[in-house]
Amino acid sequence: MAGEATKEAEPQPHAAQEEPAPAAAAAAMTEAEVEELPKAIVRRLVKDKLSHVAGGEGAEVIVNKDAMAAFAESARIFIHYLSATANDMCKESKRQTINADDVLKALDEMEFSEFVEPLRTALQESSEIKMRTEGQKQTKNKKRREEN
Repeated sequence: MAGEATKEAEPQPHAAQEEPAPAAAAAAMTEAEVEELPKAIVRRLVKDKLSHVAGGEGAEVIVNKDAMAAFAESARIFIHYLSATANDMCKESKRQTINADDVLKALDEMEFSEFVEPLRTALQESSEIKMRTEGQKQTKNKKRREEN
């Protein structure tokens, strides 16, 4: 009888081990979904760029589903390669946190030097906009406090 109780107890841990399997599968699916770039954003980026090249904002550009998937996958691979190279730049500087300069150096290392200055300019403009926005918020908050 004691032997039977032990045998009955053994399947319980086994059953407990089976429960995380669906959760692990869900986590794996989530990881795959995370790596996939949002289709709507990829479509908008591709169509916006191609419409400018084709002759203006109103120009109709048709991109089939396979081409759109190829754009998305290419962008995903590029991001992986760029992030790995930027990580190498970070490690060479004996740091653990990747910064914008690491990304710029990585682009140069990957022989995409022509993108460095436009990216540097875009980052600087973004930083200036953020600073202005934060300054405006602080001014509004200060006025609210003064009113109360």
